[in-house]
Amino acid sequence: MELWISWIDLARATEAELEALTEACEPATFGLDKEDVLDESYRKAGKMDSDNFLTRFDVNSFRIVDYVHEQLMNAADEGSVIRAELYKLNVYGKGSFFKSHKDTPRGETMFGSLVVVFPTAHEGGALLLRHNSQEWTFDSAALTKAEDKPSIAYIAFYSDVDHEVALVTSGHRVTLTYNLFFEDEQAYAKLPQSIERVAPGDNDLENALSVALSNPNFLPQGGYLGFGLDFKYPISQSQRISGTAVLKGSDAAIERACRRLSLNPSLYVVYKQKDASFLVPASNTLRNRTFYVEDIAEILCHPSEYKGHIIHEFGQHAPKERYSRTYREDKIRLAWVTPLTQYSHFRSNYIAYGNEASAACIYGDLCLAVEVGPYGDRGAKYTYAKESELEISESTEEEDSDNTGENNSEDDDSEI
Repeated sequence: MELWISWIDLARATEAELEALTEACEPATFGLDKEDVLDESYRKAGKMDSDNFLTRFDVNSFRIVDYVHEQLMNAADEGSVIRAELYKLNVYGKGSFFKSHKDTPRGETMFGSLVVVFPTAHEGGALLLRHNSQEWTFDSAALTKAEDKPSIAYIAFYSDVDHEVALVTSGHRVTLTYNLFFEDEQAYAKLPQSIERVAPGDNDLENALSVALSNPNFLPQGGYLGFGLDFKYPISQSQRISGTAVLKGSDAAIERACRRLSLNPSLYVVYKQKDASFLVPASNTLRNRTFYVEDIAEILCHPSEYKGHIIHEFGQHAPKERYSRTYREDKIRLAWVTPLTQYSHFRSNYIAYGNEASAACIYGDLCLAVEVGPYGDRGAKYTYAKESELEISESTEEEDSDNTGENNSEDDDSEI
């Protein structure tokens, strides 16, 4: 048996070395009806199984697996552990491609794939992903070319996502593919059935926000945009909640998109009472204080105390009059871009003095929010339409609502 050994530095590979690597590969197959099929009209590429090569590249050393976990999972899955198992090396030379397909599961707990693309010169070969009538493009050639020094590009996605490799028009696209597994079946059972929880593309989110803010019917007098958080963040009794630097995954993507639109997002807490909700800066959360008031709203909306506002949700009826009469100037319009979640849900205890002292609590949920100006005064980044084209309407502002927004149950184990 002849043994052939050669090393190649994929950060600085020559054309001759890449041709030699291509020659060392076998024609790539694909899974069809639980069989490996060779059909170069459907897939044309080279492959090398993991037991036929060694690599010094380690996805764990570069914390890529940790980052993938952060991006693909939210608070419901934070306790799970994922493992990346090296599967194959692939070389897509000029004229190579792979038509649309889904990856074949290689085990009961496999939930996705990780593809690492090396900085070898190539044109074309973009990875196109489709799911639920949406499409994403991962152009590794453009990404690696844009860097000043050799850098990899990588992408992870769920197994139920259709994807294809577009035609490579020149060069060599060299990749390592890893199968992603949950370490235990219990974690796998909680896997979401759609791609909706994948961190949104920053550009897509930025464009969507820009379109909304360019619409004269959307918060025409200004207000706040609210974003529910997909991840859980520590909320302690002794420390103030940190700034937006703590955000992870899709939450961080939302914050970046806002800042590129010259918006200044911050963390807030939504406190809920029976008749209204209050938006309070996260740094001003209630902390076992004693208040000489009967109504906590007097403190939450006090301009020198907690600096909160009564929330009037965009498109909904105004809060009940007992709040809007007393704190009319503190009522703000808020449009939820992503719904409020309870992943960072907590309870604040306080003592209220009215006719007598009483222990009380109020429930809060952490969120991201940003103030926007009225239409026509939202900055230079927006194109202001001359007439309404989007079907966004709002209910009469001062009409009372029968919605109660009850407090959450007291089985919550987080306190502040």
